[in-house]
Amino acid sequence: MAVLEKSKLFASRKFNSYLTSANTNGQEKWLGYFFCPMGAAILNVTIISYLNVFYTDVLDLTNSFKWAAAFLTLFPILSKVVDAITNIIMGQIIEKTRTKQGKARPWIFISAPLMTASCILLFLIPQKHSIIQLILVVLTYNLFFSFAYTIYNMSHTLMVPLSTNNVKQRDGLSLFTNMGVNMLPGVVVSLVFPAVLMPILGYSYQKWLTAMTIIAAIALPFTMLEYFFTKERVTEAAMEAGETETISFKEQLKACFGSKYWVMMILFMLMFQIMSNIMTVSLPYFCNWVLGTYNDGTTQTILSAVGKAPLGFGVFLLWPLIKKFGKRKVMIIGFTIAALAEILCWIGRVNMPVMLVGSAVYAIGFLPSYVYSALMADTLDYVEYKSHIRADGLTASIFTIIATISVGISQSIFNLGLSTTNYQPPQLISEGVYNTQSAATQNFISFAYIGIPGIALAIMALIMVFLRVEDMLPEINAELTARRKAEAEARGEVYLSIEEKAALEQEENDRIAEENRIAELKAKCKKKGLDFDTEEAKYQEKLADKKAKEEAKAAKKNKK
Repeated sequence: MAVLEKSKLFASRKFNSYLTSANTNGQEKWLGYFFCPMGAAILNVTIISYLNVFYTDVLDLTNSFKWAAAFLTLFPILSKVVDAITNIIMGQIIEKTRTKQGKARPWIFISAPLMTASCILLFLIPQKHSIIQLILVVLTYNLFFSFAYTIYNMSHTLMVPLSTNNVKQRDGLSLFTNMGVNMLPGVVVSLVFPAVLMPILGYSYQKWLTAMTIIAAIALPFTMLEYFFTKERVTEAAMEAGETETISFKEQLKACFGSKYWVMMILFMLMFQIMSNIMTVSLPYFCNWVLGTYNDGTTQTILSAVGKAPLGFGVFLLWPLIKKFGKRKVMIIGFTIAALAEILCWIGRVNMPVMLVGSAVYAIGFLPSYVYSALMADTLDYVEYKSHIRADGLTASIFTIIATISVGISQSIFNLGLSTTNYQPPQLISEGVYNTQSAATQNFISFAYIGIPGIALAIMALIMVFLRVEDMLPEINAELTARRKAEAEARGEVYLSIEEKAALEQEENDRIAEENRIAELKAKCKKKGLDFDTEEAKYQEKLADKKAKEEAKAAKKNKK
């Protein structure tokens, strides 16, 4: 049974994408994939980074009951059982969604108010220690992660694979979306929060609630705009071709697990998410208790600033490297460099200059992770190539399950470590002076922030050595295009690939641009008393010279 097929909301022209081009364009890249996803990203990263701090330092859950330590360790993992179920359900819902706006985009729009409301509820937990308090912690945690954010994240994750079949354009969108959800949100949460907000918030319940309400409200319009500045060209093409049959969950599962490259991408994603989440949750603790002092307002800001600085100029170096060497090779080298940087950080974990150098090198090595979405899309093409089954929804389900379960696993591991090493909440001893943590607690926090990511990076580099799907893309794309042409011919239709549609669109745009140029030149000649044929000849001569130079440059490059 189709979902949202008869929805009047998404049938209305008011909810059409603002994009009409068969090609991806600058507006789509900058708004749909870079700028607008920042709202949900900042909201999610803030919650992942500081919700645990809210639980331990504001609500003091570590000391609320005798079995509080066990609760903080187990409830995030147990909550992910619910999350896993909702992810599978949501994946199948997306696969069965049939609307004029696509199958994933409508859910981005629906998720926007749900994320805002559930985030506010996360921080409305009463401070009084009681069973009701713990029940509300579990309910609100699952409402955000297992419901609202699951809907958004699965839909957002699918947008790169569903945007276009053009590999180069897809790589570009992947780079932009990963920059948008990682670079600036990371800077805001890692720099602004510890430098400006944390010293103000302290462990005041009311201030935390006010701050998170504001952040949740800001995310709402950003997420809605992401809906309007994205477009599902792959879904639209399938609907035009009459491909509306839904493949069963069992068939999709068999097709995916029958692909070695798909399995490798799942393992890569698992390592990536665990590493990212455990670094995120442990960062404030590392800066408060190992490298600096509690809420000093500078340690985390400086460490994050230096660690994020290479991401700015590094992005401009990344794209040319990927075009020349490919995604896989750049990832292998990058992750190896990042893993070695973590060794340096471990050696100098209490030394700020050493940590700054190590963090900067780590950031440079980690840059290639920005294109993993494009690699996932390549892998989905491979699954379709081998099995004739497109498993976008199932893959998004599993990827989102991994992403959300990793949050729970990371929190559970970290909270278990804090509990077993006797972590103490902050206590003001004298003006500006807080208590310290034991050596065992400091060592565990350091291992969580530096050691676990270093191990994960080494595994990720190894996975990339064997994930060779990128080398097969020309063969895969040719075969998939041939299949679609044959299917269209069997229906008595003329098949045009997305690339062919884009070429025709570009040809039409060039024709219109040329007509406008000639009209403008005629108007100019009439106004200034110039001869049109003479001016046109000058223009054509300049155009021929430019073309000759470009051809000579290309020939020289090919010769090399």
